[in-house]
Amino acid sequence: MAATTLVFGVLPQADALRLADTCLLWAHRLSEWCGHGPAIEEDIALTNTALDAIGQARALYQAVALARGDGSSEDTLAYFRDPDEFCNLSIAAVANGDYAQTVLRSLYLSAWFISVWEGFAHTNAIELHRFAAESAKAARMCFRHASDWAVRFGDGTGESRARMERALLLLEPFVLELLDAELTGSPAQSRSGSFRQRIDACFAQATLSPLSVGSSRGSSAAERRALLTEMQSLARLHPTARW
Repeated sequence: MAATTLVFGVLPQADALRLADTCLLWAHRLSEWCGHGPAIEEDIALTNTALDAIGQARALYQAVALARGDGSSEDTLAYFRDPDEFCNLSIAAVANGDYAQTVLRSLYLSAWFISVWEGFAHTNAIELHRFAAESAKAARMCFRHASDWAVRFGDGTGESRARMERALLLLEPFVLELLDAELTGSPAQSRSGSFRQRIDACFAQATLSPLSVGSSRGSSAAERRALLTEMQSLARLHPTARW
């Protein structure tokens, strides 16, 4: 019964968890740049994006826990599920690589989330509408930041362009999952069109080839397991602690 209870009154739990897990793992990857960015402004920008994504994950986990009514909480959903229970989009857990790869992942994910959140912002469910409207603003800010860097890399020096082209090859296998992801109330076909338009417009400005979508899907299962082993270690070592 609990597994079929709708979140925010309209969103299936599986969809809410997919969004929450994607936000959480992406935020964790972004947080790994803290103190290691190419400039202090970038440390702050990536940290702010990570905080936005963590806030979105928390809101979704809290809503799922409330809908379940089984004593679960945002913390149990984040720290006490096994890696195989997470249903994030694979690209969120991919290791950072260099800065070009991190920028490209943020470009892809923010473009995808813009379409998702803007779609949900038109719902009649008040709580979901408010949450999605605020989340859409954060996604648009992240997209602008990532776009600026994508242009700098693509239309910059020979070295910067080579790094962006390498990132494109590495992340191409994960794009198909973004385009095909099914979410109730957010048609994949509509999201796919908006996603492609945003990415192609950015790539044109960066003098890069239009978006290329691989025929197979990438997997980040091993990277997700390693990420969660680190992220969950303290909570699992002291499961009854209160912070």
